[in-house]
Amino acid sequence: MQRLNSVNPELAEGRARELLDTVSQTFGATPNTTKVMANSPAVLESFLAFSQAMGQAAIGEKLHNQVKLSTSESNSCHYCTSLLSAVGPSAGLTADDILAGRTGSSKDHRTDAALKFAEAVLEHRGKVSGDQLDAVRDAGFNDAEIVEIVEIVTSVVLGCFTNFLNNVGDTELDVPHAEPVQACPTDAACPV
Repeated sequence: MQRLNSVNPELAEGRARELLDTVSQTFGATPNTTKVMANSPAVLESFLAFSQAMGQAAIGEKLHNQVKLSTSESNSCHYCTSLLSAVGPSAGLTADDILAGRTGSSKDHRTDAALKFAEAVLEHRGKVSGDQLDAVRDAGFNDAEIVEIVEIVTSVVLGCFTNFLNNVGDTELDVPHAEPVQACPTDAACPV
């Protein structure tokens, strides 16, 4: 059962209503997580600005979403994992891309290096080793992209924000539940 109140968009007032209207217009729906965030319009506004800015990232929407999937799995956030799996195709992710994000491992060397780096950032709270930094550089990421991979760091941070909020609130799923990766019978993507 959800542990934090969701703000009903139809009953919201002031800035919360404006922001929830923006969410609805942008996404065609109002995800439950944004309804929880609307308890504090400052939080929802910051999340929306942060998310919009990250949409312009040079690492691309696909990798950004794979990093958020990896972070969601690491943080055991069933809400974000399910939501990101459900909307993944609209962000250009194939079923294999979604599975790669969820497992933090990709057949594509560059993507794999970025996912491993993101995992190291999360695991070591940003205190990555020189070898870990070299590995992502060796995969072809330059310093500007590493700042964007620090955008990957930013993707991790954004993922952690929503993961932690949804874990605290036990936010009710409003998308199909993504099966645990270990429940998948093959290397093919997990059904959502």
